[in-house]
Amino acid sequence: HNKFRKVHNSPPMTLNAEMSKSAKEYAEKIAKSGKFTHSSKEERDGVGENLSMGCSSKKGQTPEEAVTNWYEYNEVCNPGYTFGGGGGGSGTGHFTQVVWKESTELGFGSASAEEDKMKCTYYVGRYKKAGNMIGDFDKNV
Repeated sequence: HNKFRKVHNSPPMTLNAEMSKSAKEYAEKIAKSGKFTHSSKEERDGVGENLSMGCSSKKGQTPEEAVTNWYEYNEVCNPGYTFGGGGGGSGTGHFTQVVWKESTELGFGSASAEEDKMKCTYYVGRYKKAGNMIGDFDKNV
């Protein structure tokens, strides 16, 4: 997270143990259920959330791949976030949450499961203060 945040002059994030525990518990829940969906706002008490899943016959996704995908994949590079545009574009929410300046605490958790003879790894990132707030994009991204 912090290497990408530095590019955007966002302050470094600190790892929050309680949020990481909660993120791991939710990653385990999605891995067990196979339902890849965001938790309810009540479940995460108003913090932001990014999810990632990667499957392979050899290994699941690494934490670095998950965060890089949140930052780059179809968000910064294609179609791309419009800086100075006043708001997040469609499909850029993972990127903007990673670099959101007012988000200074991070919880990170993972869990693995086997699906169709493939190893799948699920990652959950939790962010305090939650990002992607309408009206706050220009000062945070």
